Amino acid sequence: MNTSTFEKLQYNELKEIVKEYCVSSLGKYRIDKLIPSSHIGTVNNRLKETSEGRALLDYSGSIPLQGIMNIDNIIVNVEKGALLDPEELTNISSFLRGCRKIKSYLKEKEFYAPTLCSYSNSICELKEIEAEIDNSIRNNMVDSNASKELKRIRR
Repeated sequence: MNTSTFEKLQYNELKEIVKEYCVSSLGKYRIDKLIPSSHIGTVNNRLKETSEGRALLDYSGSIPLQGIMNIDNIIVNVEKGALLDPEELTNISSFLRGCRKIKSYLKEKEFYAPTLCSYSNSICELKEIEAEIDNSIRNNMVDSNASKELKRIRR
């Protein structure tokens, strides 16, 4: 679509309205990147996902999205071999916990949202990593008990 079509449809204004309902920075980021599709299959799939999301909200009132945030920058840094600070590690732990909660939430909702539930099957639960981060970071600092070597050095 061209720019004048977006203006006539007030597409950007509509995206801003939808963003007000987002509870996560990741959702807002995804809406910013969203563009209309002219492919009928994509449109039908998005409509189905939206209908299923609405059905979930009608059924339970809320979806556990706490901790779901955009961690793309952190992942890019990890891929480059950068060290993560405690806040970034805490964000990763929160993200992993949020993913685990969504997977658990969707586990028994297949009747209401079969497509969305099928997506949750690809979510890996990384409880060990989540627990290791939670046990190693205290008050936004690496805890002395995070490892025997660190404890020895700090002593």
